[in-house]
Amino acid sequence: MKEKFDVRAVHEFLNGLWESIFTLNEELKEELPKFGFKVEDVEEVFGAYIFLDGEWRQMLYPHPAFEVKPQIEVGATPESYYFVVAVPKEKVSEGFLEAFLEAFPKSFIYGSEDFLNDVYNCMRDSPLPEEIVKRVQESHEKVFQFEANFESVEQLKEGLFKVIELGKRFEIFNL
Repeated sequence: MKEKFDVRAVHEFLNGLWESIFTLNEELKEELPKFGFKVEDVEEVFGAYIFLDGEWRQMLYPHPAFEVKPQIEVGATPESYYFVVAVPKEKVSEGFLEAFLEAFPKSFIYGSEDFLNDVYNCMRDSPLPEEIVKRVQESHEKVFQFEANFESVEQLKEGLFKVIELGKRFEIFNL
């Protein structure tokens, strides 16, 4: 039996989510090329996961996202606005990790292949940066995903500029 819910509220929520990502995408297409980044169009992403009730759960429905090349995905799910930065294993330093976690308290770090086994999850644990670096070094993964979540599209945009600054400072990006 179907659960009763407010269809209008769901409709308005989803339209707002998509509209905010389309707007952000257009703004970033104007702003980011001068920093060496290329902003792709918004797409429907299928097969993603969100962290709910203490576990990663697959979304069988699409959500809006786009790439900021190189190495960044930006989007929104019903849980949060987010970005994910792909960082090669050899570039994951303790300094970058400390700066990332300080700047983005609601974050996750996981491998690009076995993404359901995170090396850091702000909802589960709080290891020291050196312990996270050790987990990264001991992993078979070649690339790690650094994800940060935000309550609003404005916070996401601010966070994106922060991570670009951090990435440049720690030479994370292949520009």
